[in-house]
Amino acid sequence: MTSFISITPNQFDLVFNLAKDIWNANYRDMITQGQIDYMLEMMYNPKQLQNDLDAGYQWELVYHDDKLVGYLAYVIKKEHRVFLSKIYLKIEVQGLGLGKLMLNRVIEYAKTNNCKTVYLTVNRGNEKGVRAYKRAGFKITGEENFDIGNGYIMNDYIFEYSIE
Repeated sequence: MTSFISITPNQFDLVFNLAKDIWNANYRDMITQGQIDYMLEMMYNPKQLQNDLDAGYQWELVYHDDKLVGYLAYVIKKEHRVFLSKIYLKIEVQGLGLGKLMLNRVIEYAKTNNCKTVYLTVNRGNEKGVRAYKRAGFKITGEENFDIGNGYIMNDYIFEYSIE
C-alpha cells in the first residue's frame, strides 16, 4: 500500500535526510558531490521548505508498505499550469510503479484544479528520468540552462504533460 502525507515544519529534517539519501544514491554519476551538497542545502533547508509551503507548494512524503520511500512537491503556477518541482524515490523501490503513481497523483491534482498542463525540469544527463517521463506521456517542450549559483549550471529539459 502507498500513502501520501503532507509535510509539516517538524518534518523538515526528515525531508532533508531523505533527500540526502536519495540524491547521493542516484546522482553521483551525473553531477559532482560538491553540486549535490550545494543543491541539498539550497533546496531543503528549513527556511526554503517553509517558503515553499507559504507559496502554496504541496509537499508530500511517500510511504510504501509503511516505509518512507520518497517525496513530491508541486504547485499551481500561472496560466493554469502545475509545476512538478520534486519527485524522488529511493533506488530500492524504483521499478515498482511508484513513480507512475506519484505522477498520476500530480496529474489528478491538476485536473481537480482545472489546470491545463503539468510541467517539470529534468537534467539532460538523467537518461533514466528522461525515459520514465516519456513513457508516462510527457513531451520535451524545450531546453534550459539554469544558473543555480556557486558556479553550478543545470542543463535541463522542460517536460510537459497536456491534460486537455
